[in-house]
Formats: sequence, C-alpha cells, structure tokens
Amino acid sequence: MKIIILGAGNRGFQIARHLIEEKKDVVLIESDPKKASYASSKLDCLVINGSGTSIEKLREAGIEDADMFISMTDSDEVNMVACGLVSSEFNVPHKIASIRNLTYIGSHGFSGSILGIDYIVNPEAEAARAIYEVVDKGVFSDMISFQKSDLLLNNVHVTSNSSFLNKDIKTIRKVIGGNFLVAAIHRKDKLIVPSGDTVVKEDDTLSIVTEEGGLEKVFNALGKKKKKLKKILFVGGSKTANFLLKNFSLSDRRSFALVDQDGEVCKNFAEQFPEILIIKADVTDETLYEDEDIASYDLIITLTGNDELNILTAIYAKKIGIDKGMALIKHNNNYLRLAPHLDIDSVIAVSSSTVNSTLRYIRGENFTSVHSLFEGKLEVFEFIIKSDTPVFNKKIKDINLRTKGLIAGITRDGKNLIPSGENILKEGDVILVTVERSHIDYVQKLFQ
Repeated sequence: MKIIILGAGNRGFQIARHLIEEKKDVVLIESDPKKASYASSKLDCLVINGSGTSIEKLREAGIEDADMFISMTDSDEVNMVACGLVSSEFNVPHKIASIRNLTYIGSHGFSGSILGIDYIVNPEAEAARAIYEVVDKGVFSDMISFQKSDLLLNNVHVTSNSSFLNKDIKTIRKVIGGNFLVAAIHRKDKLIVPSGDTVVKEDDTLSIVTEEGGLEKVFNALGKKKKKLKKILFVGGSKTANFLLKNFSLSDRRSFALVDQDGEVCKNFAEQFPEILIIKADVTDETLYEDEDIASYDLIITLTGNDELNILTAIYAKKIGIDKGMALIKHNNNYLRLAPHLDIDSVIAVSSSTVNSTLRYIRGENFTSVHSLFEGKLEVFEFIIKSDTPVFNKKIKDINLRTKGLIAGITRDGKNLIPSGENILKEGDVILVTVERSHIDYVQKLFQ
C-alpha cells in the first residue's frame, strides 16, 4: 500500500511513523522547511518540502499510483482543497482529511461526501470522545474502551508501594481473584508480552484487560476505590469542551461548572448550556478556589489550548482537595511520558485520538477499534471474526502470534471472556488483540 500524507505536524508525523513500521510505502509532503527537515531525519520515508495543493508536488510524491491520501495540516481549507484536487485530478481510492470547523461538517459531524473526501476526522471531537469514555468508567486510570466489547484496557503504573511490586503475574491473579489478563508490560522503553512467570518491577506500566467489575477488584487491590463522579469542573471553553459537554445528559450537566476568563466565551457557553454554572475567572487566580469552593468538585478536566496550564492546573486542583484530575494535551506529546509520574489520573492527547481514528479507517471494516499505546510501540485492535477470517474456528493456542502479541479478550453473544489457549474463535466473536508495532502487518493478515 502506498500512502501520501500531507502535513508533518504531530498527527501526520505519528500516522507516518505507524505506517512505516508496518512496511507501508509512505511519502510525506510538508510546506514548512523545518518540519520537513525534522521528519526527514526521524522517519524512514521520502519527505517533500512543498505545497500539497500543488499538482507538481503531488506528482513528485507519486500520487498517480497512491492507494490513499491523508491530509493532516492545521488548516481545514488546505486539507479540503488538497483532497478535492486529488479527487478531481487523480484516481486515488481513499481520501482522509482533518477538519475542525463545524461550518464545514455540521455540529453532529458529516455524513456523505464533500470534495471527494471519504473520511473526515475532527480532532476535538475525537479527543472529547476519548475523555468521555474515561470519565464514564470512573477515571480509574488511563483507560481504553471499545466499540463492540464491554471489556476495558487499563494502563496501571507500578509505584514503589504498589501491591503488585516484585510479584509474578500468576501470583497477582491468585491474590486478586478477578477475571483479568495482563496484555503487555512497558518497562524502560521496552515492551514485554508477559507470561505467568513474568515479575512486575517498579515503574512498569501494566496494560490490563478486564470487565468493569474486574477493574474494581484490581484497583481495590491497589488501595484505590471507585467514586461516582457527579460534580465536574471544566477549565477552558474550547471546542473540545463543547463536544465533551454534549456527550453528557442534561441531568448530568446540572452539577457541572465551566471556568473561562473570556467573557464572550462564557456568554456562548451559558446560552448553549444554561444548566451549567459558568464562571468568568482566571484559573490561576487563587481567590477563585476559595470563592467557588473548587475543592468540593469530584473531578477537574483542563481543556485550554495551553498544555502547561492544563497540567499544572490539574495538579494544583488535586492538591487542594479535588479527588481526580484529567488534562488535555494539544501540542507537546512528550508530556504523555511524564503523566505516570505526576499526580494526574489521566492525560488525553488530541493527536493520539486523531491518529487512532485514522488508523481505524485504514485498517478496514473488520477493525472496529484501534488504539496506539506507549508512543506507538503497542497497538490494541478490536476485530470481528467472520466465517472467512483466517483464524475462524481455530483454538487460540494454535494461532501463531510470534510471541509479539496476544488475544486479550473475547466478547461472544454479549458475554465477556478472558481467553485461554483452549478457546475456539467463532463467527461473530469480537476479540481484542494486543501486538507490537513491528508485527502489525503480520497480525492484521491473520484476522482480515
């Protein structure tokens, strides 16, 4: 597959890196010379410095024999024009564009075709969806849910006082007694697909697959209790905040508050969400925390356009008494590495949410969810087994995943299973598979 990507910012760069690891033929087009130079030095692909709306540059990138064109610049207009140009002048089967402005796609998303675009990604809407899923499950940890399965994947950081420390996986399972599976361990920039004898070390991050009930058992063992999150404080009247609030019911929103220092933003949110307490204030003003009794809230979600402000505000709010804190990252994904070491319960990156949505489309219709973890070292797929799937009617122990991945969960007829080697994959099964990035292409072929 040959894929041309326009834009070497966070999103375009991440998508290119994933696809290159899968041995796809990737070409990047970037108008900014510095970004183009950086991408060329970091990625094993052709990088062209120039405009993606130039037919000459598109031809130089090999658009005439491309299978897919992905436009991920920061400009909606450039993305739309580029896709329109590719659609009208060349026979490229799939065109994907990032579009933020609701004027173009409508408040409920876009259905149909515009300028030949086959799939539209709205970064703010994708981030809002990811945040809502975490909040809906109680903000236990960095948690991933899936479209067709009720199973959850949770990333749990092991600290020096963790009850998991220096225990092997078999012992942990016996102690907790829950129905769960440790799908992967991230240790000092290395990824481990564990066996029952694998010993958990300090600073490990465990990717645990379980049902919601099993999740409570895991976190009870770690001394963490689930708490119903009723009062939520949102900081920043951003587009992401707007999308996120629409995910909640009217009754839920009655116990919410939103802080923003811009009077016009506050007015717009008050008109759109009259049931929410709108506070016009600077979140760095200490008097705000006393005047509005901020410590009484169960959760703070920081959604401004400033990554540093989001992180520091979430940390400070927890220091003064808010139980849980979430922060949005829009620009610097390096903060994701720091998250396990900060007193923040969950960090959501806009670019990661956009990349996951794009990869899901690229993978095809059998892939109902795709999530990238640990800077792309691990991917988690959700597949639907069909009668013509290569692994249909096979026992899990007979499926060769080359020890670089595993089948971490099965949902069958509405019931969830933590699989063993004896389970046989049946038509209609929804399965979760974790796999190292370098083996994605191999594993994908097993399940298509």
